[in-house]
Amino acid sequence: MVSVIDLDKVLNYGNCAIIESMYPLSTYGWTQELDSTWKSLAFSDTQPARVVADFGTSLKVALPEVITAELSGKLAHYTSRQDGPKVGDWISVRVSSNGHAVIEAVMPRQSELARKVAGNQTVKQVIAANVDVAFVLLAVGNDFNLDRLRRFLYQLSVSNIKPVIVLNKTDKTRDIDIYLSQLNQFKLPIILTAAIEGVGVDELLDFIQPGNTAVLLGSSGVGKSTLTNHLLGRSAQKTQTVRESDETGKHTTVHRELFVLPNGGLLVDMPGIRELQLWGTEEDLADNFDDVTALARQCKYTTCRHGGEDGCAIQQALKDGRLEPSRYAAYVKMKSELQALEQRTATLAKRGSEKAKRTAVKKRNENSLKDMRSGRHE
Repeated sequence: MVSVIDLDKVLNYGNCAIIESMYPLSTYGWTQELDSTWKSLAFSDTQPARVVADFGTSLKVALPEVITAELSGKLAHYTSRQDGPKVGDWISVRVSSNGHAVIEAVMPRQSELARKVAGNQTVKQVIAANVDVAFVLLAVGNDFNLDRLRRFLYQLSVSNIKPVIVLNKTDKTRDIDIYLSQLNQFKLPIILTAAIEGVGVDELLDFIQPGNTAVLLGSSGVGKSTLTNHLLGRSAQKTQTVRESDETGKHTTVHRELFVLPNGGLLVDMPGIRELQLWGTEEDLADNFDDVTALARQCKYTTCRHGGEDGCAIQQALKDGRLEPSRYAAYVKMKSELQALEQRTATLAKRGSEKAKRTAVKKRNENSLKDMRSGRHE
């Protein structure tokens, strides 16, 4: 981690000087490794910054002073949606003499939290970038959903982000062991919280080291904004009570924002996620379902479909209780979804390749016609 330097020290990036004050860029996670990457990229006349808020039509960036910035024309028109700057990204910013800030480029990401966009489009949506640890929140009651948890854990494994399970609203039950017995199967750290009272906040902070970036994930009404306020030690995010009829809540957080915590860690708060459509490959699924894939390798036939075939190790494990039916059902559903995603992606890639070929042929024909006309003129 880059240490806080003297107030009068100046760092030079290109021809632009940054005077570090009481809020150095290291506060937002800038490291020696990032500094080396920056120098290797040789950005000209710009300075590094981190995206700290995304309001849809504008971005706020830390230089380290927080200012509003817009995309350059090149970045806006020639960069795909998933490669554009997101909360947590390190970026190259050009600041004019009148204070106007323009984002020129996005630095390579160390990690990215992504999903497939909602609906029928086959497009990756990056939710946050350069995240180190993710707290997946479930709550006692109707929000306790293991299938949703499995989907989050899959997506985090693809993104190479460390997961921590958080069970909130533990003050609403007298038999916490019922929930813990189901969560222990994931063999991950589990933190018990009661967000209203601030119970479990210190345990959350233990996982957010200075300079590291964490994110709170979960559905609306699970208590993310309340926990965020406790972690910050102030009321930065609005909170609302959930409906007693179904224990759900509204999106109290309406944009993504990166906060600096009192302990030196960083936290991304974002709207609740009700639907997490997967983005990844079938091969990635093995990391979360290694027991299922190990059983599949024990089947008598390599072409076993795990239905009623003779010698199916998975069916035998379901019968004798070694494999939970709900877990296998979740695996089958996620595998089918990823296979469909792979097929759609391959189809789109083929269409793109064919379009590129047609464009190239058209261009060659146009050039040939120009050459012919030029020859006649001579």
